[in-house]
Formats: sequence, C-alpha cells, structure tokens
Amino acid sequence: MNVQHFNIGNKHAEVTMMLGEDAVHKKEGRPAVVICPGGSYMYVSDREAEPVGYEFLSKGYRVFILRYSTIGTTMKKEKGRINRDELYKAAAMVEQDTVLGSEFPGPLLELAETISFIRENCHEFNVDPDRIGTIGFSAGGHLAASLGVHWNAQWLRDLTGTESRWYRPNFQILAYPILDYMLNKEIAESRGIGDPKYMSTASRMVFGPTIEDEIVDRAHIKAHVSENTPPTFIWHTVEDKLVFVENSLDFAKTLETYQIPWELHTFKSGSHGLSLATETTGMADARAAQWTSLMFSWLEEILH
Repeated sequence: MNVQHFNIGNKHAEVTMMLGEDAVHKKEGRPAVVICPGGSYMYVSDREAEPVGYEFLSKGYRVFILRYSTIGTTMKKEKGRINRDELYKAAAMVEQDTVLGSEFPGPLLELAETISFIRENCHEFNVDPDRIGTIGFSAGGHLAASLGVHWNAQWLRDLTGTESRWYRPNFQILAYPILDYMLNKEIAESRGIGDPKYMSTASRMVFGPTIEDEIVDRAHIKAHVSENTPPTFIWHTVEDKLVFVENSLDFAKTLETYQIPWELHTFKSGSHGLSLATETTGMADARAAQWTSLMFSWLEEILH
C-alpha cells in the first residue's frame, strides 16, 4: 500500500493519502473518498480516520483523510500528542482575536482544495474524476455537507480562486452529522441536557468570537440544499444525546424536496461517535455496524 502525507491549505491541515497496491496497474480509474473525521471542530478524531479508510481501501477506493485545521491540529504540530482534557482547557481559554483555522469557512476551503488536488492528479492516482466524494462524521459531517451544498456558490469560487467543477463532490456520506447548530442547541435546552460551557466553546470553534449573521446562514446547511446537491447517504442513532437525530431527519426531508437521491438509516441504540461501531474503533454496536455494508451497497448503485 502506498501511504503519503502532505499539507493542504496552510501548514496545519494535512492529508493522508492511502492508495491500494493496484493503483498504478489498473487502467480503469477507481472511485475516491475524502474522509472528514469529527471532533467538534476542536480536534480531528483518529477513530474516524484510518480505520474508516481501510474499509474503503478493501472495496477498491482511493482514500484521502483530511485532518483539517482546528486548535487540536495546531497544538499537535507544536507540542506533539495531547489529551482531550488539555485540549478542552486550551479551547476554553482562547483569546478573542485568535484565529484558530477551524472557523467557518476555513476547513471548507481546505476540503475544496483537497478534492481539486485529487481531480488535478486523477491520472497519477488512478482515480475516476467523476467518482470523487466525501464522508464526514459529526462535525466532519457538517464540513462534508457544507461542500455538498456550497460547492457551486459564487462566494466559494471567489475564496478558492478555482472553478467550482474542480471541487464538486459526486456523492456524500454523512455519519451522525451536526447540520443545524441552532436546532441542536434548542433541542438540548428544551430537554435540559448538554453542557452549556462545552456548547459555547464548540460554537467559538465554528463561528469565531463574534457570531455574524452571514456566517451563521452559510453554516445552516439545509437552507442551501438545491438541485446541485450530490446524492447523499446518512446514518444516525436515535439515542445520540450530543448530535440529535433531528439533524439528519430534517436534512433528508429537504433533500427529498429537491428530489436529490438520498438514503437515511436510523438505529435505535448507540451513543454519539460510534465510527465503525465495531471493536476496532472501541465502541461496538452490532446493529449500527451494519451501516458500512448498507453504505457500500448504496454506493454501488449510485456510482455504477
């Protein structure tokens, strides 16, 4: 297997490229996926990175893991491995004028650049340029869906300086995605659950110290679904108490309004952050673990 690492966007964002052994031998271009792990835009979860990548590799996909800019990726570059408690403490003490890189649309630009890079080098990587998509978990789901709804927006073209067709996703997979921050906050408050301090810190990671209406609007994913949104596969658990299943239900309903091909699977049990939902990723749930086989069968139909 060919594994390479390279920076994208700025010095803190990194892409891990995983190509199967047949990458340089087969003439037919293979599908490719960019993995956007979760982590509340505070860090990038390793549990939702390489373990997921190996699943796609086993199906013949070319895999690109995007470790987009967060306070966690910055601290890791500077200090090496850090634990979650240290990270949360640092995130809560960020100065108002500090730019972390996680603020919208920073990671979105990095994702757009990643897909552009893959398309520009599709022959070298043996990738089919018409079968490049994304998979995002939790906050990474928000990132993937952001590109899915905004890829053809003029404001994004202006920021990237690149034609939209270069970073258009052909499909998107959203795993327990946070798609509506305001809705999620309202549900948490109405049910009397959730840590207000954590939610405030997480909001700072996405929206910056000053919440601007324009940024909130662009980060409100379902409001920007259109006929240009790519086919979408979604899975979630009803027991998720961090990112509520309503995020996925509302988004699927909006996709249907625009007649976008979609498939949604909800599982009764399972907490937030299941990743593969197997022992490999540390949180096993036999029923929820079926999402991978359901996803690959859906992809076969979508990408045939």
